[in-house]
Amino acid sequence: MKILVINCGSSTIKFQFLDMEKGQVIAKGRCDKIGYDSSNLIYKNMLNGKSIDEVPVKMVNHKEGMKALLDALMDKELGVISSIDEIYAIGHRVVHGGELFVKPTLVTKELLSGLEDIISLAPLHNPGAIMGVEAIMEVAPNLKNVVVCDTAFHQTIPDFNYLYAIDKKYYDKYRIRKYGFHGTSYQYILGRLSEILNKPKDEINAIVCHAGGGASICAIKNGKSYDTSMGFTPLEGLVMETRSGDIDPACVTKIMKEENLTPDEMDDILNKKSGRLGLSGIGDFRLMKEAAINGNEDAILARKIQANRTKKYIGAYMAELNRVDAIVFTGGVCENNPDEREMSVSDMDCLGVILDKDRNNLVTPGSGKEGLISSDDSKVKIFVIPTDEELEIAKQTMDVVSKC
Repeated sequence: MKILVINCGSSTIKFQFLDMEKGQVIAKGRCDKIGYDSSNLIYKNMLNGKSIDEVPVKMVNHKEGMKALLDALMDKELGVISSIDEIYAIGHRVVHGGELFVKPTLVTKELLSGLEDIISLAPLHNPGAIMGVEAIMEVAPNLKNVVVCDTAFHQTIPDFNYLYAIDKKYYDKYRIRKYGFHGTSYQYILGRLSEILNKPKDEINAIVCHAGGGASICAIKNGKSYDTSMGFTPLEGLVMETRSGDIDPACVTKIMKEENLTPDEMDDILNKKSGRLGLSGIGDFRLMKEAAINGNEDAILARKIQANRTKKYIGAYMAELNRVDAIVFTGGVCENNPDEREMSVSDMDCLGVILDKDRNNLVTPGSGKEGLISSDDSKVKIFVIPTDEELEIAKQTMDVVSKC
């Protein structure tokens, strides 16, 4: 069974094509700058290594983009299939499912209407996803499509964790509450933990930190999301590349008054000009880390703030869960930086969290390897587990379609 996983933006289509019987990615690529004169296709056949890089392809809309990627998959030299019928189903990543979508769902007209109704919850992300679903349905109407929402995993969070302490009318009118994100990543990690610990998912309590450009942390209780750091939007929580994470709301209103800013301008500052970029002038973690090593005081401070924020959430979630089977680090920043992992769990011996520095350093940057990095006397196991959201989407898609 071959599953096509699609992640659409307003002008992009990222895709991976997976052979689920062999458990491998057989092709992947991206349609870029859709709707622009400079639209192009990036594609790689993972079986023979043949690829194309930013080849100009006219794609005036997502429908043309879908045609381009399907043509690449069936190309005589670059392709990996001879017919569209070899595609078992298509899984679509959707950022926000609101309270409507609590599990992967087969696409219907009613589903698309439901996604349209909650566009206001993710105006930058959901419209592209909807365009992608509609486009592939036009191009290949016989294929089954499934949407997998990043927020779905967190719909098990109890109300005392997802409601904010503001007038409840804002929840009733606008559905303002914590939704959480990176859910597909957390589901993948939970599945791997179940295999590693040889324990059923519904018996696992874990704290998982997913940190890349965006970053969040999740408390999993009995195999379900119990609390998470991202909130109504991905802005809340940890320090990120350009997002502030937690901040006193009064700071926002103060800055707006002093600088005479509109809501959109303030939103731009918090989402695109804060975080590591705001603290040090360098958003990219690799460059910021290099600057810190070379003595840049702002970069050094930014690293301390980032790691300490993560540590505070780990400690808080340990209090919420009481029993913790594992702490897991995933995402580019956590997977590739042993020192960041060490900073995030340092001096937590009294909580039973003890890192083994030698084991931690063995999980080297870019290796893509899993590893136990806690000491033998640590009460809580600490792991590095690279995430695979596309594989998780493919698994969920296959499961939904197989039951149709």
